[in-house]
Amino acid sequence: MSHVLIAYHSFTGKTKGLAEAAAEGARGAGAEVEFSHVKDVSVDAVAAADILLLATPQSFGTPAGETKELLERLWMGKDQLPKGKGFASIVCHADEPVGTSGLFAKLPDYFGFAAVQEPLLVAADQVEDGRAQARELGVALANWH
Repeated sequence: MSHVLIAYHSFTGKTKGLAEAAAEGARGAGAEVEFSHVKDVSVDAVAAADILLLATPQSFGTPAGETKELLERLWMGKDQLPKGKGFASIVCHADEPVGTSGLFAKLPDYFGFAAVQEPLLVAADQVEDGRAQARELGVALANWH
């Protein structure tokens, strides 16, 4: 059974809803899921998980500030992170997500993670459709490897 850590940040609840849908999909497919706000996620928690799913809103063309703070903590503790850990992301955006999706596409290389799939990009006005995609992502995470 996969241990999936879902770390999210949400301003309006939309990104949290997408992360919850991914958690439902992963649990339904048999994964053990740990669900936490990004500010509560430690390097040790990421190291202990098989897969990290990072869900964030995009603000000002980049991931939300608290999400970036998690990435900085992970960078400082990257020597504690096993290579080949699964990584996936969800970006909830109101404008073009080029900056955030580009960063998240590169993150696996920065940390030595393995990308499970390309970032899931969900427009803020299409969250209901995005929940179905997030559930599918959760199933894929549970069945990864």
